[in-house]
Amino acid sequence: MHRTIQCFFSLILLISIASPARAQDSINRAQVMDYLQNQQYEAAISYLQPRVQENNIGQLSLLAYTYYLSGKTKDAINHYEKVLLLDSNNVAAHQYLAGISMQMESPLPAVFHYRHLIRLQPTNATAWKQLSFACFAAQQPDTGFVYLQKAYVLNPADPKVTARLGEELIEKQQYPLADSILRAFLKTDSLQPSVIMTAIRSAWFLKNYTRCTDLGTQLMRMNILSPNTFSIVAAAWYTLKQYQQCIGVYEYLQANKGQSETIMYYAALAYTELKNYTASNELLQTCIDMATSKSLNSYYSGKSANYEGMRQYKPAIANLDTAYYLFHQPLHQYSIGRIYEVRLHNKQMATRYYKRYLQLGNPANPQEADVYKYLRTYVEK
Repeated sequence: MHRTIQCFFSLILLISIASPARAQDSINRAQVMDYLQNQQYEAAISYLQPRVQENNIGQLSLLAYTYYLSGKTKDAINHYEKVLLLDSNNVAAHQYLAGISMQMESPLPAVFHYRHLIRLQPTNATAWKQLSFACFAAQQPDTGFVYLQKAYVLNPADPKVTARLGEELIEKQQYPLADSILRAFLKTDSLQPSVIMTAIRSAWFLKNYTRCTDLGTQLMRMNILSPNTFSIVAAAWYTLKQYQQCIGVYEYLQANKGQSETIMYYAALAYTELKNYTASNELLQTCIDMATSKSLNSYYSGKSANYEGMRQYKPAIANLDTAYYLFHQPLHQYSIGRIYEVRLHNKQMATRYYKRYLQLGNPANPQEADVYKYLRTYVEK
């Protein structure tokens, strides 16, 4: 609907400005308007083709625009290029050729046309934004970033520009600057989801977990679904030890038919902290069913911790065995030995797994040094 309205006003502007009526003009513009308003594009093309004069910029632009609306992209390009042969500074032709190039995922020609536009309109914030996005699409991130900053200076109230600038600054690890830009925008317009989502990312990197959760709650009130963003929100709630709210993020996504392996995992960890081991294991099992091999290790380890919390030591060991079989991480051997030593008071089995760990582990790793020292003493007793 929005595109239809936009095209309608573009048509009015094109007919009223680009091609003023003249006595020798054989085109009935009211007729063309009627065709296009009723989306009778083929009829409009058939009407215009025999009447368009090759040296008339307005008529060529009108035919090019009609081709564009009808989806005949190649013909639209050909006729806009004819316009540029007559007038190399024609703004509409550059704008449409750039837009068509972006639609065709061919950003380099778009960069050419947008650069021409900013030379013609150096204070046009939209043109700088479009040039910036075209440069990013053309794998020219440094140039795109420069143009993006210019677009922001010209119009800091543009949510797309602000959100993208925030993302780029986060990628450059300039977290305080990103946060200040996003905060400034949200003071005047607090209802732009793209800016809020980027602000959640910047707050996370600044370890401002309360801000993450406040902004996440706002997104939930707005009924926004973004699993990647809510993964950060769930992690923030968990870090703040607000376990029920962490689970609430999972329930919100689930109620809105949104799935996220990461959010489910944080909910499982939250259930563990609340000692609801059964619920945690159910979620972890779902994670296991969904997971890629990279994540499975954490899920099996999580299930083992839950079974240990429930004093079900055999399934706890079984999950650690599975994790070791899949990923061959020596610390799993230590963890199994610890359960045999501390929980089952079985020194013989504990020693067996501790010896395996001592053979496979890495004593040079500072995180394992104390474990090594203890196990050597234990085994030698």
